[in-house]
Amino acid sequence: MRLPEGKEPAAVAPEKLAVQVARRIVDEITERQWPIGEVLGSETALREQFGVSRSILREAIRVLEHSRVVQMRQGPGGGLVVGTPDPTPAIRGVVIYLEYAGATVEQVVHARFVFERMAIAAVSESLTERGVQELRSSASGEDGRLPEDFHIALGRLSGNPVLELYIDILVSLTAAYTHRARGIAGNTEEEGCAAARQHLAIAESIVAGASSRAQSDLVAHLDRAATWLSGLVHPQPGESTAIGPMDLTPDEWPRERKLAGSVAGRIRDDIVREGRYVGEVLGSEADFVSRYGVSRSVFRESIRILEHYSVARMRQGPGGGLVVLEPDPTSSIRTIALYLDFRGVTVEHLRTVREEVELGCLTAAMRSGMLGKAELREDQQRGDSKAGRCSACLRDRVATLSGDPVLILFRSVLSTLWDEYGSGRRPSDPCRSTDQGPADQAELDAIVDAMVAGDEGLAQFRMRRHLREHPGW
Repeated sequence: MRLPEGKEPAAVAPEKLAVQVARRIVDEITERQWPIGEVLGSETALREQFGVSRSILREAIRVLEHSRVVQMRQGPGGGLVVGTPDPTPAIRGVVIYLEYAGATVEQVVHARFVFERMAIAAVSESLTERGVQELRSSASGEDGRLPEDFHIALGRLSGNPVLELYIDILVSLTAAYTHRARGIAGNTEEEGCAAARQHLAIAESIVAGASSRAQSDLVAHLDRAATWLSGLVHPQPGESTAIGPMDLTPDEWPRERKLAGSVAGRIRDDIVREGRYVGEVLGSEADFVSRYGVSRSVFRESIRILEHYSVARMRQGPGGGLVVLEPDPTSSIRTIALYLDFRGVTVEHLRTVREEVELGCLTAAMRSGMLGKAELREDQQRGDSKAGRCSACLRDRVATLSGDPVLILFRSVLSTLWDEYGSGRRPSDPCRSTDQGPADQAELDAIVDAMVAGDEGLAQFRMRRHLREHPGW
């Protein structure tokens, strides 16, 4: 999915009515705190409740069914049933977006440093006998486990749903780049054996209670992987790699619905593999029905999935057909935030991860060579400057200066979770406040001073202290 040379990204289209209805259904589910299995109402009752047509309601339900948030059950006692959300389609949507945004190997590895070191610290504090077995078996590759399973196990054993999900996303993105690199480098058996040995060393250090050694070993392991990958893979904005199908729908769905998910994945993979441009028309409905050997209803269902994740859309009229879209992470971000709300993330889960994301952005900004020191100094000195007036504005500016699409997207997930979900169960987001007192302003000035001076350690120290002392953190 690439933009043609010299072409600007298209404007974001207004939110569809069906998506608005889907969000209202989600609001109702979150307010009831995820009553799994509860019937929200019949189709007729829901149409009356939301004041929409049958077609709009059904499209809204399809949007939510794809992530298993709800399922429409037929027959006596049927209706819209609350389900257990599955983040996997959204994770793949995020991977598509980050590849399109040109996330580099270095940026992905930097984010993995941040989150996997946190995971090691958390695992070391709460490791159980069962956790020891899980670590060792995932590190050794028992039962046909893949190398990336060790890193996913670290996230799962951390006990923090945010860490678990972020590591899953980063491992998936690394797997995409690894797949590409293997296609270039050929046999990588030696590299795989070295990775297995490093996994075992990290696992044994954690088991032995040597958290610092495990973290040091992790850094060396990821550095080695980054060196190998960056020599082979150079993703550019708009380039991507197919990493597998999107057939992620639940077994109890009708066969046509499962087939639509698979077809959506095949279309997505073909768009990526063939290097199609954003805005390019790929063919008519009849062309795709013939190409994939499916019915019109299955094809149209697959297009709804692709539209939801901003991959492709059908355009009607002369010159119409399936058009490649510019990837938009909004739907994936909301789905991931919704899943984390379902997992019951706590303020402490969010606080620890968010602190590290902010510090990661600061580090990336200072190392990017595009810090904009003069602008930061001007912002600091201008009394009417937003960035000189509030913590959130300064941190937003730092994130932008980092140029790191991975950390910027992860910040968006956390903000969406605060803003849209968990109503009544979490305090208002303290970091979005623009009401800064003199002491707060002095702290922000001190952070900017350290950044302008190029003192990364001092800037991190001051930012960490500011976040921890900020009311509400």
